[in-house]
Amino acid sequence: MTQTLPSLITEAAALTDAGPGFQRYELGPAVLATGPDATVVVVEAGDRPGVSGVQNDTSVLLPGAAVPALHLRLVHPAQWPVRVFARLDGGCLPLGTAIAARAASAPADARGVELRFEQPLHRELLDLVRPVPAPGPVPGVEWVDQVEVQPLQALEAFALGWFPAEHAPGPEPELDGLPQALAAYHHLARRRPALLRFRDPMLERPRRASGPLGGRLVFAEWLGGGMDWSVPWPPEGPGKADPRVWHTEDPYDEPETSVEAEPLSRFLLQFTLYEALNGAPYQAWAQSAPLARLDPLLRPLRPVPLSPFLPAYSAARFHVAPGLLAMVSSDEHEAVVTFGALHRAALTPLLAHGFSWSRFDG
Repeated sequence: MTQTLPSLITEAAALTDAGPGFQRYELGPAVLATGPDATVVVVEAGDRPGVSGVQNDTSVLLPGAAVPALHLRLVHPAQWPVRVFARLDGGCLPLGTAIAARAASAPADARGVELRFEQPLHRELLDLVRPVPAPGPVPGVEWVDQVEVQPLQALEAFALGWFPAEHAPGPEPELDGLPQALAAYHHLARRRPALLRFRDPMLERPRRASGPLGGRLVFAEWLGGGMDWSVPWPPEGPGKADPRVWHTEDPYDEPETSVEAEPLSRFLLQFTLYEALNGAPYQAWAQSAPLARLDPLLRPLRPVPLSPFLPAYSAARFHVAPGLLAMVSSDEHEAVVTFGALHRAALTPLLAHGFSWSRFDG
């Protein structure tokens, strides 16, 4: 159903919503006003994922600012409502009121504020202030054919396609003695440094440690070190070329170690797919998707032939399409489905399936 759009007003009129004697601020392309009646936020229309402006139907991002009065107004808006406008060619479009979803605790550390609309934007309004651009080039998925027989080549093809090249390769890493798959990963990270900048880091310098199953070489951590992954060290005989991977919970206090289903070469691909999806610029989450409706959603994607990732937590299976990653965790009744995309337009067709999305950047 077509929705009626609010009328445009001038930016000067929008700022006066803050009340008489308002104070004006500039945060990058955003303009804010604080006054006795409200806090007014004016953002640029456009597509700036993870940077500033309208992100999706519920979220607006603002750059950080070490301005105590401004920070207080955004993070504690109970006394002064936060009214959001988007700047278009013909004026400013009212988007509604918002509250802070996350922000730094102190102004001096304020790296940014996420505002959440109290009423989500309807689709026509969202497309006007955050238009869906035409998709750019997307990487292919032919690498899926290599997963079972040449997982390191599959990992390389995926990483070179998904992550951007950077200006100059980093220094050649010291890889003497590392298992072949781990050395190959670090050689690849020299060409695609994003592989060493995941939220859950792949260690630039793997370190030796001990554990319930013996000596080990830790190469990745999760949850700030609350879990890690390692391989037996010194290397074991028959598995020396592609060793098994140990997953250790609580490694510093009461370590519990289990063996991953995939050997190191295939585990590294699992880990990379997981982190690439979680770090994708555009995302969509459906928390309680009925299993009976999953097939049409996933039919255009190719399943990646790997064991479930994080079996004690999400037991996620991966699916891919050009420029699109999906991760599915399910029980006998419903599933949690997460998508990550390189371009917003890759997510937009998912709307046709009618799922209830907790987040939808498309």
